[in-house]
This record gives sequence, C-alpha cells and structure tokens, in this order.
Amino acid sequence: MSDLYLDRFRGVQGDREAIYAEIYKGSHIGEEEINKLPSRRRQKRIHLYKSIIGKGHEQILEIGCGLGDLTSGLAENARRVVGTDVSARNIEVAKIRMEKFFRNRPNIERVEFHRMGATNIKCEDGTFDWVVSTSLIEHLHPDDIQPHLKEVVRVLKPGGRYLVWAPNRLGHHEDRDFHLSMFSYRELVGEMTRAGFKKFYTTFFNFSSLVNAGFKNSLETWMTALRIKAFWSHLGVRNILLVAEK
Repeated sequence: MSDLYLDRFRGVQGDREAIYAEIYKGSHIGEEEINKLPSRRRQKRIHLYKSIIGKGHEQILEIGCGLGDLTSGLAENARRVVGTDVSARNIEVAKIRMEKFFRNRPNIERVEFHRMGATNIKCEDGTFDWVVSTSLIEHLHPDDIQPHLKEVVRVLKPGGRYLVWAPNRLGHHEDRDFHLSMFSYRELVGEMTRAGFKKFYTTFFNFSSLVNAGFKNSLETWMTALRIKAFWSHLGVRNILLVAEK
C-alpha cells in the first residue's frame, strides 16, 4: 500500500471520485498511444476474457475501460456493451480507438462509452449479465473496495457474473505506488462474499475453462508454503482471474 497516494485520500470521508479522476486523468496519452495497436499479450488476454464470458448476452459492463479495446472487442458478445472510466480523457481516446481499429467489426454499434467512477455506477439495478474489470481493483482505496463490489452486485442481474483480473498480492510483484489494495485469491473471495457474491470460479491454470476458485486458493497456499516462485505465472496464480456469481 503506497503512503504517497494514500495521503491524497486522508481526511476525505465522502466521494473520492475527484481524486481518482485527478490521478488517472490520462493526460499522458498522446498520438503515439492512440495509434498503437494492442500488444500481442493484451490481445491474448482479450481473447481469453471473451471466451470466458461467451456470447448471447443482453448487456455487459466494463468498469475502468482505459483505452477501450476490451469493451470494443466484446461487441459480438452482447446486444449492448458499456465501457466506463473515471478519466474523461480515457473515454475520449476509447471512442477514437473504436472508430480507428474496430469500425469494421460486426456489431460495433452496440458499444458505448461513458465517464463514470467505480463506486457510483449510474445504472439501474439488475441491468447487466456480466461486469468485467481488468487492472482496476488494485487501484481503489481500501475503503472503496466494499462500496465498489456492492455496486457491482446491485447492477448485476440475478445469477450475473463479475470477472476480475488483478495482480495477486502473493504473486511476487514489485511494489507500485498506484496499487493501494492488493489481494490474494482467498482474500478477494472473502471481500466478494461480504459484498453478496455467492459462487466463485477461476480458470484452470491459464485456459479459459472455469473451475471452482478453491483450486487456486489451495494452489497459492501450497506454493507459498513451499516458497516456489518460478511457476506462479505458468500455473496461473501470479495474477488473479476470478469470476464471482451473484
């Protein structure tokens, strides 16, 4: 947890969205970033997320959409796909990149982008079949984890699912100033249970097939006890990929 950035939040009891918007304002995004295709690694992850979510849904929400490539890529998975981000600049860039790289993709007209924070989702209860966030939850202030998760539960339909990708606290990552809330698999399942999620799944190693999340809980516990570092990435536990069901 970074004292440098936590200091920005101290004494703020209510809405912290303005501070998030200031920190992640996206002013560094220039023409080079706008015109750059997603990396091969990013494209591989997008394919994985799409495979997990599957097709035939009514509505999907991505929170913290960044440059918007995943949101745009999900156009064929649902009748409506919404990407949100606290940064107005990110939303602007996401729209530009959708037109530049995705305009000829089937069903791209189903995609829309809106500026919105992660703890105040301006959507009606029970709207979405799926919610997804990648590299978001670790950037939230610890006091915002439960408000965020409860908002996701609120906007999901009964039986809806939340796909989260985040670095694993136990996964041998270097400290980063922006990472305010880091979890292991077991810890994140605990937080999501408190928020109202009922069932938890994860990928089988690095494949798209889903298994009970207890598999990764046990794996990270076993590997931590044995102090094994080399195979965390190969076994799919260096980062968290968790699907929680309402």
